[in-house]
Amino acid sequence: MLNKISQSAAQAFDTNYKIGLLATTDHKGDPHITLLSTLKSKGEDKMMFANFIVGQSNEFMQKDTRCGFLILSADQDFWTGRMDYTNFLDSGEDYEAYNRTSLFRYNSYMGADSVYYFDLKDISEGRALDMFGIVINAIGVSLARLFRKKSNIEEGLSLWALELLQKLDSLCFISWHDKEGYPVLAPCIQLQALDRKTLILSPHPYSELLKSIEPGARVAVYGANLQFEAVLAKGEFSGFKGGFATIDIDRIYNPIPPKHCWIYGDN
Repeated sequence: MLNKISQSAAQAFDTNYKIGLLATTDHKGDPHITLLSTLKSKGEDKMMFANFIVGQSNEFMQKDTRCGFLILSADQDFWTGRMDYTNFLDSGEDYEAYNRTSLFRYNSYMGADSVYYFDLKDISEGRALDMFGIVINAIGVSLARLFRKKSNIEEGLSLWALELLQKLDSLCFISWHDKEGYPVLAPCIQLQALDRKTLILSPHPYSELLKSIEPGARVAVYGANLQFEAVLAKGEFSGFKGGFATIDIDRIYNPIPPKHCWIYGDN
């Protein structure tokens, strides 16, 4: 891991045409994942994003400043890292610059209302998505689903979310807490829904990341289609056994407009 953001990474981050994910810790201690296309670097040792939709991650990161991030470029290169929330501003140079971008300048409904800042702790080197490895492992997970016992419980994922998380072209990302308490992120596009209460995944092609998740750990999975309709599911991680791991879903959050809210398992 590096402690500075390279010029090439900064250039890749400086666009809204990317996937930016922020990981925080929610009010029950679980990882929480938020999509932020405005997430980018500020200099070589800071990160920032423009806020314009009200969810719960802003509240979470002010209570626990340890955060993680993942950025996936349009060229299918990705970076992961950790950072610490410091402050926000509702005016200033960055605020004005964000609101001059096409995302906000031509938005007739709203602009950015504030900019949130972070001190970088570390960042990975950029690496390309291993699309061949992802496809091979997604097929392997699909085959494993055929031989796994499925629950008949009619709660948990909605039928729409179940279908979303069973498609091979859905984008999935997983977050868990590392040994220092930071919520960290990794791609897990091979992950699929076994049933409405269970997710299943293999460790590859990023086993060096996913095998660091301890059995029994609390995890969050962000799943989205190419139109960025999405669902956020949370639960207990089984650990990898026989080449696969499962996640027992007990909480589900709607992470997209018009209303960000808990829809299952959180009263």
